[in-house]
Amino acid sequence: MIPTWLGMNKSFKVKLIASLSCIILLTSAITGYLTNRYNLKLFEEEISKQFLQTNLAAMEKMDLKVQEIVRVSQSVVFNPQLERLISQIVTNENADAYRLYDDKKQIEEQMNQIKFDQPYITGMYLYDLSGKPSYFSFTSNTINMLDANTVRYIQTKISDTYGDLVWMRMQLPSSIEPSGYRDTVVAARWMKNNNLQTYGMLVMAIDGSFFSSSLKELIKDGLGEVYVFNPGDELLYSNTVVAAGDELTQIKAVASPTVKENRLFVRSDSKATNFRLVSGVSLSEIQQKNRKLSQSIVYSGLVSILITSVLIALFTSKLLRPLKDLQMGLRKVRSGDFGTRIEIRTKDELAYIGESFNAMAAQVGQLIKEVYITQLSEKEAELKALQAQLNPHFMHNLFNEIYWKLYLKDEKEVADLIAAVSEMLKYSLLPVRTLSTVGEEFQQIRNYVKVQSELFETDLETIIQIDEEVVNCSMMRAVLQPLVENVFIHAFRNKVTQKILLIKARRADDLLEIDVMDNGCGMDPQKVAKLLSDDSAARQRMDGRESLGVQSVLRRIELVYGKPYRLDITSTVDSGTTMRLILPYTKAETGE
Repeated sequence: MIPTWLGMNKSFKVKLIASLSCIILLTSAITGYLTNRYNLKLFEEEISKQFLQTNLAAMEKMDLKVQEIVRVSQSVVFNPQLERLISQIVTNENADAYRLYDDKKQIEEQMNQIKFDQPYITGMYLYDLSGKPSYFSFTSNTINMLDANTVRYIQTKISDTYGDLVWMRMQLPSSIEPSGYRDTVVAARWMKNNNLQTYGMLVMAIDGSFFSSSLKELIKDGLGEVYVFNPGDELLYSNTVVAAGDELTQIKAVASPTVKENRLFVRSDSKATNFRLVSGVSLSEIQQKNRKLSQSIVYSGLVSILITSVLIALFTSKLLRPLKDLQMGLRKVRSGDFGTRIEIRTKDELAYIGESFNAMAAQVGQLIKEVYITQLSEKEAELKALQAQLNPHFMHNLFNEIYWKLYLKDEKEVADLIAAVSEMLKYSLLPVRTLSTVGEEFQQIRNYVKVQSELFETDLETIIQIDEEVVNCSMMRAVLQPLVENVFIHAFRNKVTQKILLIKARRADDLLEIDVMDNGCGMDPQKVAKLLSDDSAARQRMDGRESLGVQSVLRRIELVYGKPYRLDITSTVDSGTTMRLILPYTKAETGE
């Protein structure tokens, strides 16, 4: 049932602005209709001509840039000093290393001068006739070194040319792309001397912004789509995803102007570079803009109605009174008095606002109480957690007391075992995010091996090797112990004699490598694959439980370091296993 305060005789909105709203709405509707019709007519008469002119201007800009790349390639190919140095390298292939280094250094200086003013070139390579980048290579963060398959493909594309620059679109290796490859424009040519003898190959990787900067007038506001084709009618660049096959064929064959599927296409062919530019714009989006313009006019009329009603309300004290009460209530709530309530004086829409305010104030007050209680509960939980930490520290202190009593009674072997266990317990009590060093981690492994050797593996031969330069290298805490424990649990379970455990740490360039090797029972490749698998079902042991030691190490490396840091496992059945931790080499610093 509709409340009585929504009736026509009680609504201040009807009393004040009913007639004005009708007038403004009617005016807005007529204005929107006329504007829409005018814009449609203007579009039909002018858009094709303007779009074609814009396309021609963009084609001219693109021609200049393409010719600039051609000039850069010519400055490389016809550089007499570069030709002399490359020929000298080829002729003196067995020369001393310093001579080769000096020649390549001079080539690099020449090439750096050439590419200095070309920010669009993200990679430049000078290959010898065998396809090796023997002379010069320049890469950026965007493009990596080209692989052999890519080089062979480029050689195939330019094989029938006589030194002309060939443009193509390729997927090149890239370290910044999730897929490992980046869609890139490539320009390549044979390097020939004055005697038309081929002495190398020039390859240039060009960023997509090389074309987009010239075509920005065609694709602004995201409405346009452009397609650039090389002289061989191959697609070089597009700002949109193009499906191969019929769709691409239809775009190549576009005449100017053409309307297809409510899209206007125009085409420009360059006589200077033989490039082709096809651009399109969606008519539906332009029509949608016209409709939005009409809607904006209607909305502006609605805003005018609102403003008119507010101005009328300013002169009506009776209507302003509930608003003043609401304002005072809001001020009290803002100051922290959530027990305030406002009096409902009318039966119109302002009454609903007042009731909503009262309900809101009551709910906010209740929420504040609940939050306060929650904070008290969290503090209580924190106190309990701190109390729970006392027990491990008590055990550590107790081990120390036992150590000294045994030591004073000349039970030094047992005392040493107790000291090793105590030190391991103290090490484990530190926060897991606190950084450790290789030296500290290896000391804990010595303690663990000592306990295992004395109590369970009396015939074990343990060899620990650590290079001096990695002793102070930082690493995660307690990441090595699960791997060593894995050796005692699995590798030596069926071996009775001649047990050998070798643990060593060394530096390899910017990497820290730690090997845990044993001569135990070993594993077959399938078991190694299951151990490194992300599938928990694949890691189930015969007793139904999941083996978590190696997986915990893998997961911590992934969370803390990420790729390429990892754990590698190589194993041979009945011959032993090697587990290699590959971590970053970083000098230890204070902090977490």
